[in-house]
Amino acid sequence: MTNKSHNETEATPLKANTEAAPEQAVPTEPVALDPKDVELAVLKDRLLRLQADFDNFRKRTIRDREDMARRAAEKVLKELLPAIDHFDLGIQAARKSHIKHAVVEGFEGILKQFQSILEKSGVTPIETRGQAFDPHIHECVTQIPSEEHPESMVIEETRKGYRLGTYILRASQVIVSSGPAKAAEAAEVEAEGN
Repeated sequence: MTNKSHNETEATPLKANTEAAPEQAVPTEPVALDPKDVELAVLKDRLLRLQADFDNFRKRTIRDREDMARRAAEKVLKELLPAIDHFDLGIQAARKSHIKHAVVEGFEGILKQFQSILEKSGVTPIETRGQAFDPHIHECVTQIPSEEHPESMVIEETRKGYRLGTYILRASQVIVSSGPAKAAEAAEVEAEGN
C-alpha cells in the first residue's frame, strides 16, 4: 500500500464543458475606403432624396389641383342650389293650384335635368326623414312636440341639404321633435322652476 502525498492528486476525468464560451470579437483593422466609393454612395443618397422630394412635390401638386377644382365646383353648385329649390317650390305650388298639366310636366323635366347635373357632379341629397337629428348635417329651424316621433328625430325637412362627396355642401334645414307634449311641458315647468 502506498501512501500518496498530499501534493499528488488522483487523475480525475475531465468534465465536458457544456457552456459555450462567448465568442470574442476579432479586432479588425479599419478598411480603407476608396474615395470614389464614398463619392458614389453620397451621390446615390442625394439622388434618392431628390427622387423622394420630387415625388412628394408631384403628389402635393395633384392634391392642390384637385382641391382647387373641388372649391370651384363647390362655389358654382352652391349658387345653383337656391334656383333648384325655387324650381321645386314652383312645381309644388303649380300642383296645388291645378295649373295646366303640360306646364308642370315641362318644369318637372327641367328640374330632373338640374338634378342629373348635380348627380354627375357627385352631389347627393342628404336623407332627413325619420333620421335622428345630427348637427353636422342638419340645421334645426324649430322644435315641436310630437306624439308619434321620439325626441331629437327629424319630423320634416324645410330645405333640402346636399353633400359633395363626403363634404357637406349645404346642411338640411329641418323641424325636430321635442318628444311628446307632456314631456315637453314638464321640461318647461322644470326650466321655469330653476
